[in-house]
Amino acid sequence: MSTHPSPPPGQTIFVERNAKPGCLRRLLWPVLLVSLLLNASYLSRETSGLTPDRLEEQYVLGSINPAADKVAVVRIEGLIALDTVDHAVSQIRQARTDEKVKAVVLRVDSPGGTVTGSDQIWREVELLKRAGKPVVVSMGGLAASGGYYVSAPADLIIAEPTTTTGSIGVIIELPNASDLLDKVGVDFRAVTAGEWKNMGSPFEPFTDRELARFQEMVDDTYDRFLRVVAQGRKLTMARAREVADGKIYTAAEALSVGLVDRLGYQEDAIAEAIRLADLESPRVVRYNRPFSLGSLFSFSAASASRPALIDEKTIMELRTPRMLMILR
Repeated sequence: MSTHPSPPPGQTIFVERNAKPGCLRRLLWPVLLVSLLLNASYLSRETSGLTPDRLEEQYVLGSINPAADKVAVVRIEGLIALDTVDHAVSQIRQARTDEKVKAVVLRVDSPGGTVTGSDQIWREVELLKRAGKPVVVSMGGLAASGGYYVSAPADLIIAEPTTTTGSIGVIIELPNASDLLDKVGVDFRAVTAGEWKNMGSPFEPFTDRELARFQEMVDDTYDRFLRVVAQGRKLTMARAREVADGKIYTAAEALSVGLVDRLGYQEDAIAEAIRLADLESPRVVRYNRPFSLGSLFSFSAASASRPALIDEKTIMELRTPRMLMILR
């Protein structure tokens, strides 16, 4: 029998509890959660090189049957460099190796970028076509320079009525601060082995010999660009050179000179891809990057960091001439 007295009617008894264990638990949960996230992020980084991450497939329209044949929309957006190139290549390769993907729409909205990045994407588009999968380009607001380079191999190029394209050419940017350094009394000296090693240094005046060498490099890359355009658009080299002089074209102008096949929108490009692949009721999909804890932590760290005004990376950017296919 209980020895505690019964409370009088209408009175509530409050039992005092020790708050320390509850406080401890509340402190431990965040610590355990952070520890689990950090360990998962570490394991993700350690194993990321073993197998490539497969992109997530997102349904866009068409058949809802997962077993249906597919048309993949591959997005090439923004400056063609670094992560943009990696993501574009991953999308195209996944579309190429997926037996259910019968045709691809390249949605291009880019001012161009690096020569190497543009050429890497171009190669993947070529491999896609060799695999027997029709490729239709849908140009967004801007598909210029490197953005046109990656579009050229397509079976069909459709530009929106307000698209800006063209700007077919190559540029090397050569910043030079030698006059400024003379004025402020700063002197840079380079010790090199090899007579051309210091070519293009921003800290010394350019010589005519150096500029001539850079021009040879630009001309060689431009010739490759011309061959890409001529081959993709079925033009002679002479005709390709006429239209590929760095000029920026409106969509209507690009159509008149043969750089695009018709005007239309992404829906029109999808319809053309379905027609070229002779599909009846396909499933249209696009690719997204898979979520990863490692990328979440990387983003948080990058957001929290505050780079110095002049750091080693900035100095190297100034020091290294960049060959670009980009709208200027």
